[in-house]
Amino acid sequence: MAAQQTNANGVLVSSNYPTCMESVNRISKLPVVESTIQTATNIYGKVKDYNSVTNWTLTTAESTVNMAVEVGKPIATPVIKNLEGPIKKVDTVLCSGLDYVESKMPAVKLPPSELLLQIYTSTKDYVTNHVTPAVETARSYAEPAIGRARSAMDAVEPALERARNAVEPALERARNAVEPLVEPVVERAQALRENVMQKVDEYLHRGHEHDGHEGDALECEECKQVRQKLIEEEERKQQERTQS
Repeated sequence: MAAQQTNANGVLVSSNYPTCMESVNRISKLPVVESTIQTATNIYGKVKDYNSVTNWTLTTAESTVNMAVEVGKPIATPVIKNLEGPIKKVDTVLCSGLDYVESKMPAVKLPPSELLLQIYTSTKDYVTNHVTPAVETARSYAEPAIGRARSAMDAVEPALERARNAVEPALERARNAVEPLVEPVVERAQALRENVMQKVDEYLHRGHEHDGHEGDALECEECKQVRQKLIEEEERKQQERTQS
């Protein structure tokens, strides 16, 4: 029969024996897990001792759980004995997995502070031994290429400047040579347009009755509309020629 003891409040509780599964015992003894359990226990103790209400509530809960365990133990013991074989097999598999993890990652056996230090050291060593050399190698290839490209640009820039200096006078001479030829053509085209507009006006006014005395330059509404349409059409064509 399991050993029993009485707590400070006179409640009968069972002693804390290790579980029958070796894998669970081994996992609970890992420094990281053990530290987590210890931290949780300390927090629970502080919450329990915070005041009399929390102390009484949690103590009552503990007593209830212990009593339930004691009452259910006679019922659970035969069931556990019947399942002892499968439990042992599961325990063996878990222990094998734990052995594999410990062999591949010995750091799991270290305390949390040493584990963090080892992770930091390993990361730093990896960066120093692998990442930094790769960056330096890439820089050793990139910097000469950038230097050559900059030198090429420096060499091309004077040539571009010389080409610009050579082309601009030629363009100016071509402009000066073309303008005297173009201006008369533009003037003749303008005069021709005005002449055509005048002829069109005369044609459109022929046979129309105008208000006012004879010889007045007044136009009828229809002539005004036609003239306005012609002016708008001419302005539109002029804008298209300017944009093109």
